[in-house]
Amino acid sequence: MNVEVLCGGVGGERAVSLCSGARVAAALRARGAHVSATDWNGVVSAELLQKCGAADAVFLALHGGAGENGELQRVLDQNGTRHYTGTGGDGAALAMAKPRAKAAVAAFGVPVAKGTLLDKKQAVPPLSYPFVVKPAEGGSSIGFSLVKTDAEWRKLTPFTGFLCEEYLPGREFTVGILEECCLPVVEIRPRGGLYDYAHKYQSGAAEELCPAPITAAERDRLFCLATVAFRALGLRDYARLDFKEDADGVPRFLEANTLPGMTATSLFPLAAAAKGITFEALCEQMAALAALRKIKK
Repeated sequence: MNVEVLCGGVGGERAVSLCSGARVAAALRARGAHVSATDWNGVVSAELLQKCGAADAVFLALHGGAGENGELQRVLDQNGTRHYTGTGGDGAALAMAKPRAKAAVAAFGVPVAKGTLLDKKQAVPPLSYPFVVKPAEGGSSIGFSLVKTDAEWRKLTPFTGFLCEEYLPGREFTVGILEECCLPVVEIRPRGGLYDYAHKYQSGAAEELCPAPITAAERDRLFCLATVAFRALGLRDYARLDFKEDADGVPRFLEANTLPGMTATSLFPLAAAAKGITFEALCEQMAALAALRKIKK
């Protein structure tokens, strides 16, 4: 295959995206693909569209912002380039908007974390302590805070687009889906804190157990919830869906990642490896799914 890898972008997840892109490009080359890697500047130029259109597959190794929120996907679709990896524009946009995504999956019976969207700075906290504050759109836990007291609330300056969500004290899990099949569940145990940006990307900051040490019934419940959420959001090819248990041990949906990280510490490749899929084979499979759309066009 001739594969165009897009990575970088201009958002807060640029560094992670560059790392994902470099690993993906190396993996695809190891499988015999001809790879061109582009550090995307956020502009969909005529040159970029030409490169993407000529490729057999466009591998989106972008995270957050215009690369994951459906904007880029919609432009590619409008220009006849549908052979990019992952979900289409509408599904990507819905998944990135956390309040809308939670409402969509809740409509299909999936338990979700309770929360409220802030439209301005509020003097009175909208939820009982403790609660979580995070951007309503975005990933990699950037801007994620746990608020436990009035003093901590007053120090924050949340603005339009921030989400306040109940703090769930239970275990944290993530379920990857690849071609309609669930990958082994990963349990996340951050060491000495919450699973924030540092715990995600700093080696040794979190213990990630895969397959998760859970019963078959607990695994099947997570598989069911993840599959329903995947379909409710209109996702395709692959994604990673995050859950956390409440005080009663009920897994509640947090968010969906339509372009999951592909770094050395990322959870989607970890889950695939637990199923016997090497990183190189995983990248090739993801690119092949996109290439099929060009063949079938």
